[in-house]
Amino acid sequence: MSNEIAINLQSLSKTYKLYESRGDRLKELVNPFRKCYHVKHNALQDITFNVGRGEVVGIIGQNGSGKSTLLKILASVVSPTSGYYECNGRVTALLELGGGFNMELTGVENIYYLGAIQGYPKKEMVKRIDQILDFADIGEYAFQPVKTYSSGMYVRLAFSMAINIDPDILITDEALSVGDIRFQQKCYRKIREFKDKGKTILICTHSLRAVNDFCTKAIWLHKGVIREQGDPRYVTDNYNAFMISDQTDEMKLNSSKVEEVESAFNRKTVLLPSYPDLKWHDLIRCDSFGTGGIKPLYTAIVNADTKNNIIQLSGGENITVFLHLIAEAEMANPIFELVLNGQFGSPVFKISNNIYQQQVTLVNGKHNILSFNFTFPHIGNGHYTISFGVVWLDNNNQQKQQKIHDALIVEVRNDDIKYNLGTILAMNKATIQTIPFQF
Repeated sequence: MSNEIAINLQSLSKTYKLYESRGDRLKELVNPFRKCYHVKHNALQDITFNVGRGEVVGIIGQNGSGKSTLLKILASVVSPTSGYYECNGRVTALLELGGGFNMELTGVENIYYLGAIQGYPKKEMVKRIDQILDFADIGEYAFQPVKTYSSGMYVRLAFSMAINIDPDILITDEALSVGDIRFQQKCYRKIREFKDKGKTILICTHSLRAVNDFCTKAIWLHKGVIREQGDPRYVTDNYNAFMISDQTDEMKLNSSKVEEVESAFNRKTVLLPSYPDLKWHDLIRCDSFGTGGIKPLYTAIVNADTKNNIIQLSGGENITVFLHLIAEAEMANPIFELVLNGQFGSPVFKISNNIYQQQVTLVNGKHNILSFNFTFPHIGNGHYTISFGVVWLDNNNQQKQQKIHDALIVEVRNDDIKYNLGTILAMNKATIQTIPFQF
């Protein structure tokens, strides 16, 4: 392998045997006719790529796509079923919370213990022990058994050891999401230092922002195969489009339910003739609950001026959000709400017909379409979800409600925003100056 290549994978595959019970494993082992009691699961299939020295590679993909399996193979924790891989340099991996720790040993004892497992002589670990403990900053807990640690202490000690023994290749698998915000920032500063020193780093993460900010290359795994690889912005944009799109197999409706709805109306021409290319999103896959009386079916989001479908926004657009439902009961003065939620579920804004004193009337037992029309605000770049809520009174004047969570996913992306660190409001311009004063 060339000295310019840090990691080389060729036709790498990993297949697991899945058994319904422990007994099936034993039956297969002793069966004289070699009867098969397992099904095969291909965690990785024919993975081929190279990572050059000094590259920072982000591995993205849905849960179960094979990301962790890939990193475990590179860390020599798991052996591949076929193909081969090479790592040119000293490898340190931070794969899972507390992985490799001996729970009965103290933090300091675990540093020497894990160092020995990874091939570092004790005299070298003695030189680094103060640096490791200083970075971890867990105080006197370093001399307490690891079994008494909180999850934050686990990741502090594990990352501190991984980063401070000066590896040539660092592999990390979402471990940094456990620590507090100050420690996360501390870790990312250290990763930047590694990047500046020309170290090779593999990061498995669900944070596309981290991939775009830190990585020189991105690899998108899907169901054990490489879907895309290359420039981080290109790969994450395609991954975003895939996750948002309803065309994936995971997001398709059951065929019988499609036929049930399609037989009632033609979504393109009968419902909204002014929007011939309107793309509806199926609400049946969303978390929806309530006391009954409303059957949510579809939703859509368009630019109110161009009438084009929307996936990405920059702020300032006039948009229309449609909600298609069937009213299954009489509803007195229903209140409809649209809520935009941030990354961690916190509401960014809410609009409702009650706030603006606008009455909405639904036709009982029929298909109804509501439209929410507003100007999208200038907010921070990132991914947001749109949820709906309905509150009404029935014939007995009892309050009922229906919630539809995360019905739509929208991405806010404004390249003109100069300062954005995951905030809600996007400030394009500000003035900072000193004020003259006298005592």
